[in-house]
Amino acid sequence: INLNLKNSLCEDSVNFIRSSGSINNMEIMNSYSDAFDADFSNLFIKKATVKNAKNDCLDFSYGEYKIVNANLDNCEDKGISFGENSNGFINNITISNSNIGIASKDSSFVKVEKISNQISKICLAAYRKKQEFYGSIILFNEMNCSRAEKDIYVELGSKIKSVNLNEL
Repeated sequence: INLNLKNSLCEDSVNFIRSSGSINNMEIMNSYSDAFDADFSNLFIKKATVKNAKNDCLDFSYGEYKIVNANLDNCEDKGISFGENSNGFINNITISNSNIGIASKDSSFVKVEKISNQISKICLAAYRKKQEFYGSIILFNEMNCSRAEKDIYVELGSKIKSVNLNEL
């Protein structure tokens, strides 16, 4: 499918629950809260463009998620949030003007091939938010976090590591 949403006043501009499939092109502009939310799903996103989300641009939980290309701008909380035992793979992403670029939390595992993050407080963050989960992991191949206040935030029990993802 293709998605094009503008000026949504809902808590989530779009929310997928227990879904599987592909999104060829997604454009979401001016969201009241989360721009995109997916729970208990298995989704493949080829291209995502999100601008002006009052919370997270992309929010994933309890599932498997792959993103090929994403351009996220002005995400007031997180560019991408993976939580509650999610597995994520991001091929190429550009994030501008967010609190946190990519967050992996609550037993989630995220692989990032290439991230470019500009003007954010934290580029990558791995942590435990809910006590029923463990820490989280982010493995990345190439990171350019220009003008970020802090490249990474890692809480005890979590890990962020630079690796060659082709060797995994």
